Amino acid sequence: MTNDNPTIFIVDDEPLLTEMLSDYLKEQDAGFNVKTFPTGEACLLSLDEHPDAVVMDYYLNSKEKDAANGIDILKEIKKRNPALPVIMLSSQKSYAIASQTIMYGAMHYVIKGQDAFEEIFQLIKANV
Repeated sequence: MTNDNPTIFIVDDEPLLTEMLSDYLKEQDAGFNVKTFPTGEACLLSLDEHPDAVVMDYYLNSKEKDAANGIDILKEIKKRNPALPVIMLSSQKSYAIASQTIMYGAMHYVIKGQDAFEEIFQLIKANV
């Protein structure tokens, strides 16, 4: 890691998952400052805080009509800060979805599951 206390944004509309991932990253004793957001729009409003990485749900806001989804927010993040590492998180085991997120600038696509939190931790540790 290059930053002393990297700031990690977690964006997911599932409060339990967001809290669990936040707690996991804080427990790794890596000095992460973790900030969570229930919507992509809230994350976008805080980008001026210059996070070191963003972990975001692919199906963000899927229950809300006309709300911005993970791809929409990813595109906006990359437009504003092309170098910001974004890790997409999803339960979808789809090559097409994974490749779409990478095409739009995601650093990595992680499938929700047993080892997802550790994989996210290792990706952040290696890239911030």
